[in-house]
Amino acid sequence: MTARIVQGRYELRSPLGKGGMGTVWLAWDRTLRRSVALKEVVLAAYGEDMAVRRKWALREARAAARIDHPAVVHIYDAFMDDGSPWIVMAYIEGTSLDRRIERQALSEREIARVGRDVLAGLVAVHDAKVLHRDVKPANIIVDPDDRVFLVDFGIARISGEHGLTSTNMLLGTVEFMAPERFDGHVVGPASDLWSLGVTLFCALERYSPFRRDGPIETARAAAAGRLPRFRRPGPLADAIAGLLVPDHAGRMGAAELGERLDAILDPVSRHPTRKNGPERECPLLERPQQEAAELLASTDLREAGRLMNGMAGDPAMAAEVLALLSPSRAGRIADHMAPDLVAGLVRAMPPSRSASMLAHTGDRVAAAVLGALGVVPAAVRLVEAMTLRRACRVLEYVPPAVVAGLLSATSDGRADRLLGGLSRAVRDEITRLTGRA
Repeated sequence: MTARIVQGRYELRSPLGKGGMGTVWLAWDRTLRRSVALKEVVLAAYGEDMAVRRKWALREARAAARIDHPAVVHIYDAFMDDGSPWIVMAYIEGTSLDRRIERQALSEREIARVGRDVLAGLVAVHDAKVLHRDVKPANIIVDPDDRVFLVDFGIARISGEHGLTSTNMLLGTVEFMAPERFDGHVVGPASDLWSLGVTLFCALERYSPFRRDGPIETARAAAAGRLPRFRRPGPLADAIAGLLVPDHAGRMGAAELGERLDAILDPVSRHPTRKNGPERECPLLERPQQEAAELLASTDLREAGRLMNGMAGDPAMAAEVLALLSPSRAGRIADHMAPDLVAGLVRAMPPSRSASMLAHTGDRVAAAVLGALGVVPAAVRLVEAMTLRRACRVLEYVPPAVVAGLLSATSDGRADRLLGGLSRAVRDEITRLTGRA
């Protein structure tokens, strides 16, 4: 079969992806002898004159080509061919975020790192007066060196753009589109941030929050803005909820989102015990263990949790300090710590001690710890130490893939009863993942 040649130099090899704004191809640049990603931008047949919209598409593509940021795929060229705008982009070899989500549950920290890189790229894009318009897991690539790239610019700026035309033609991917794109309101940077919020939700919860059976139903679900309950609550879930506010005026901005993601990525350096002026070490690390325990026993629980977060660099010592407290006090302090750090403490503790402490934490905190631990012997022992009722409550908030692994690894004979105690939605997802009837 003869390969299709575009603009006399780009040989289309295979499709890389298809969405509401066109198809992206892996192509071979015969002139420079290199692989590129080539996209034909779809312009809907409504609104302003087609010639005007073609002009806008090329103008914005050329503006995007001037963006120089390590997280933004480089745009080489933009041109018209056979009546359609085409964009030539760098081809990034790697794995898309949606594929990574399919393969395994990502930690809160991993998701925050990807989100931080994408956010930095979006800020650069918005500073150039350009919108991406199609932020979604399939358009985020992680290369073999763990670098994150935002790819596949939809570009085409259309005056009075709506997400859905009168003939249900899509301009973007509906389940990731902000509500204002459906009702004719002005589309701006906040719209891309909504799409980033849906993307992060997918990465955290491993399903799309607003996807329904058809585009109209999906659009209505997004406009209603009723988020499903988070199975993995915590700082990242809170940040996502701040992005998924239907009224764009009340939506979290890029600056606040960046601060929240930075706090997840580096909780120690952002610890509140660092006052104005020269930085100092966490007070607990400067004290004998008994004194540190007494301080934790007498201070406010929220502040105690913050102090323990500051010991993240020495989980063994942190575990020894908590061992001097009663399990109930230690558990209530853990409720105010970052789940990833509590997971580190659990790894450093004897199984009986960690189980006693976790028995006094909230269900969602215990679930976040299990999610951070993953399917490892320590997590299995924690589940086995819980009562059946408590285990069911906790597992309800754990990613289904992790639950499936934990149930398979348990040896106390309760796997079927635990599965039966979960909600139907969670059971159905576990059944899908494991193939159990």
